[in-house]
Order: sequence, then structure tokens, then C-alpha cells
Amino acid sequence: MRKNILIIDDDRDLRDSLQQALAAAGFDVEATDRGALGLRKLLSDEFDLAFIDINMPEISGPNICQALRKHDKTRNLPVVIITTTFHSPEQIRAAKEEYGVDDFLFKPFTGIDLQHLLERVFSQTQKTVSAAEKKVLPIAEFTIPTQLHRLYVEKATGLLHLHHGAAKKVIYIKDGYPVFARSNVLGECLGRMLVREGVITQVDCDQSVEVSKKTGRLQGTVLIQMGLLTPQELKTVLERQVTEKLLSTFAWRIGKLYFEPGKDFKKGVTQIRLSPASLILQGVSRYWTFKQVDEFLSPFTNDYLCQAINPKYRFQDIDLGKRGLAVLKSCQGQKRLQDILEQHPLARREVQKLIVALLISEMLEHHATPQQGVVDDHADAEVAMVDEKLRRKILDDYQRIMDANYFDALAVDRKSDSGEIRRAYYKLAKEYHPDRFLGSDLSREMSTKINEMFQYISQAYTVLSDPTTRNDYLDELINGPKKKIDINQVIEAETAYQEGVALLKVRRFAAAAKALKKAVEFSPAEPEYMTNFAWALFKSAPEKAEICNQAMEILLASRELSPGSYQTHMCLGYVYQARGKERQAEKSFEMAVQANPDCTEALRELRLINLRREQSAQHKGLFSGFGKKDR
Repeated sequence: MRKNILIIDDDRDLRDSLQQALAAAGFDVEATDRGALGLRKLLSDEFDLAFIDINMPEISGPNICQALRKHDKTRNLPVVIITTTFHSPEQIRAAKEEYGVDDFLFKPFTGIDLQHLLERVFSQTQKTVSAAEKKVLPIAEFTIPTQLHRLYVEKATGLLHLHHGAAKKVIYIKDGYPVFARSNVLGECLGRMLVREGVITQVDCDQSVEVSKKTGRLQGTVLIQMGLLTPQELKTVLERQVTEKLLSTFAWRIGKLYFEPGKDFKKGVTQIRLSPASLILQGVSRYWTFKQVDEFLSPFTNDYLCQAINPKYRFQDIDLGKRGLAVLKSCQGQKRLQDILEQHPLARREVQKLIVALLISEMLEHHATPQQGVVDDHADAEVAMVDEKLRRKILDDYQRIMDANYFDALAVDRKSDSGEIRRAYYKLAKEYHPDRFLGSDLSREMSTKINEMFQYISQAYTVLSDPTTRNDYLDELINGPKKKIDINQVIEAETAYQEGVALLKVRRFAAAAKALKKAVEFSPAEPEYMTNFAWALFKSAPEKAEICNQAMEILLASRELSPGSYQTHMCLGYVYQARGKERQAEKSFEMAVQANPDCTEALRELRLINLRREQSAQHKGLFSGFGKKDR
């Protein structure tokens, strides 16, 4: 099938020559000289690649690319920026990270340059097409767990195809983690599994299948609408289903597999992040035969086992249990495999399978000679935890709340009145207000999770406490989100945003606020627009309390939409400082550092706050001393 390419460049000569070269190479090519028109075409029509000039009259090339990454339709569209400016590897890497640019075409260029670029850009697609031919592996005794671990180490994203006779399974891998699975094995379908477990009846299953076929909705969604499952129950069931689909393949001794690389998956795919190390341990324990275990371990019988100095997983990623921790602790590089097994004569087979999983996951290393100075960082990790019980509760509540809809997050019924919703919110907010954990010596990871939970339940209360937004949200839960791109508004919003950002850079704050306000009006749910508008508004009149309060409200709303934006936390910190709210400012700067540990501006502000606090304490101490002398 011929590929469609769009060229966006205001240089007519270059545009024409590039169009001719690509057409001669067998591509269908369109071209335009305006950025806004080009963006509209890319959002409306189907293209396989876009060439965009770096400097365009209305919207620059990188910012067109940035706008494309905000929409599902064009999120993974390959984009090549055309430029005459020399770019260092660091600049290219930064542009790819900030704007989502895939590659650069440097002017002047030759036909060979263009050919090589096209090969690079389409290499991912070509790999996908030829994956079945080039990367097919036979499934043997140890293939599936070792392949899972390899994909994890490579942080791969794509589809792992597994075939065993008539059985076919596809495992969705994202950044190395299995997140979803499809299977043509009838017994593994969701409805049959729920019937087998007694969760629903066969009549319920048949009815849900019928509705699913008519509406095109997933069976799990239909079961929720029928009142047979809650969203949280569905999440748990899907995780169990995906796990079982994958683990059952550990019993396969013949077949074939191949990996199909990709960038991401359709939005409709329910993604459940499963630890490969945990899956490998479960799969080996449940499905490997004693013969397999012995064959795998036989080459290492006289090797010395020690914990990996740089393990691929954290020890929390694999549920070892007490015996597992004891075995791991004994692997200090001074004992051979056979010595360790002799320490557990009654549980030898269990320990063998555990060691197999730890070796495949590279949490253990094997050496021909004894090893010295191996530090036991994993088995004693529990000792280093300040409060394991509190940590576990935070993790459990975090998973429950963040995976739930707003009703389930607050633990209220969909028919609850405003008073019940308010009481439920206050109870959770009191328990997980970030200030409650100040000075508790929790890790940065735990503190971040607490902040995320608090923001999520606050957003849930904001939506559910208002009858209008609550009804809209309930309608989305039942019928799906009503998302429709107004392309003209996208263009207007992005154009206004670029104008506002340019005015901000030259410190024309009032004019920038006016342009950015327009961007927010066209796209009110875009946190990047909101943050920049609030900052321009604040800088236009920082001495006015009314302006500061308005900017603060916008920044708080932006923070709820994008809690991971360190720029929003920074702006909020400065506004708090202007209002004399030093403690809130300090917390905002701390959150900026949590979102971006390399945010030197936030670190500097925190140092200044500490310095002012120390000077104030010294000042008070000095006058306190004078007071004592007077007495």
C-alpha cells in the first residue's frame, strides 16, 4: 500500500523539489505553505509521515509537532523537521523529548540523504511487517520466561505473539511490562472465566455477549452497565485474566513466538502493569516440571550464587515470601548452588524453582569462584523501611483509589446525596492530606503517591459535589466519553498559545495574558495553556491581590489536571510568595522538585526559604538574650 506524506513548508522551491522527489520514490504527496492549514489536514486526513519546516509564519514546525502529540489520531504520526540550522546530538535529543519530533532533514540535502532518512523513519514499520519472517523463535523449554525478561530489560513496547498448535495469544508489552493479553482459547474469555468462578450466570454471560456484539462495547463494560461488576472488580478480574492467559503459556513445550515492535496501543486497551519478575516466579512455580528445573539448573550446580550488584528489578517487584527472602539472603557469593539446596531438604523443589526465577530475572548471579564483599541490599530491605505497615497501606489505598472512578474512589454509591459525598471526602482528605505526613520520613515515592491520591479525591469531590458535573460524569461512565475534536478550535488555540508564549519571552505580560486567555477559551482543559495564562496574568500586575488570587485559582485547576507539571508547581510557589504565604510556597517548590529533581530554580528557592528561616531564628534568639539580661 502506498504511503501518504504531507509537506508543510513556505519555501516554494524546496516544497516543489521535495514533493517531486518523494513522488518519484512512489509516495502519494500533498503540500501546503501554511502551518495552520497543514495542522488541520493532519488532524482531518490520513497520513503516514509529515515533513514540516522549522520556521513557519503561523505556527513553528516543533509546535505543530507538539500539537499533534496531544491527539490520539496523530500521537504516533512520524514527523520530520526541515531546517538549515546545525543541531548537536543534545539539541536533537531535547527536541525529540520536548516536541515529539522523530527526525530532522538538514538543508541542503541530497537524494541519498532523503533516502536514508526515509529508511530510518519507516524502519519501525518495516520491522513490524517483517517480524513474522525475521524474528520467529521456536518455543522450547525456557523460551517464554527468558523472552519476557529480555523485553523488560530492553524496555520494549509492542506485541508478543505466541502460537501453540491452534492456540494463539498476543501479549501487549509496554516499556517492558505486560499490560494486556488476547487469546483465541475459548476457556480464557472473560465471560466464561466469570461463569466458571460463579461470579455471573451463563444467562448473564450470554446476554452480555449479545449486547457487546450489538453495541461494539467490551464485554467488561457491558457487565458494569448490567450492574454485575463494579469498575474495581472488573480491574481485578482483568488482571487475573491477563495473568492466567500469560502464565498458562509456561506449560508450552513447542510452538513459536515473535515480537512485533510498536509505539503504543489503541486507547481502548485496558492496561494492567504486571511485574515480569513476579510473573516468571509464578509461571515457573506452577507450570515447570521437575525435569525442566533440573535441566535449567544443572550447569550451575557447582557455581557460587550471589545477589546481583545491579539487579534489574527492585525486590518489591517479586513476592518472595519468608522462605524466598531467606534463600536470597543466603546467596552472598560464598555458597554453591548445591550447598544452598542442601539447606532446604524438605523444600528442595520449591527452592529450586525460586532460584530458577531469580536467575532468569537476573536478581541472582552465578560465578565459578567465590565472591567477596557482596552486600545484602534486598533481604534486609524490610529493616530499612521506617514503617512497613504504613507503606503497605499507602500502596494498597493508592492502587484502589487511583484505579477507581470517582464514586468508587470516595467509596460512595452513585445515588448518594451531597451530604454523603461531602462526609466521605472529608474522611479521606483528613487521612491523606499531605501535611499529615510531614516529618514521617517517608520516601519521595510514597510522598508523591500521597499527593496524587489527595489531588485525585479532591478532583472527585469537585466533580461529584456539583449536580451538573456529576450528571455529566455519570453519563460518561455509562456511555463513554463524549470526545470530539473541533479542528478549527485546535488551530485557534495553538496559534493563540504560540503568540502568548512569544510575548512572555519579551516580557510583554499584559499582551501575553490576552493571547493566552484566548487559547484557554478555545481549549479550556489544556493545563499547559492554563499555566502560562496564569503566569502572564500574575506577572502583568503582581501587586494586585485580585489578579494574584485569579492566577492562583487557575494554577490550582491546572495542577489538578496535570499534577506532574513542575512548571505549574513553580508558578504557584511564586504566586504564594507574592501573597505572603511562605509555607504554601515552600510546599509548591518541594512538589516542583518531586516532579523534576533537576529543577534548579525550585532548589534555589527552597535554599532561600531555609536561609530566611535560619536568619529569623537567629534574630529572635538575639533579642531573647537581651530580654533575659534586662530581667
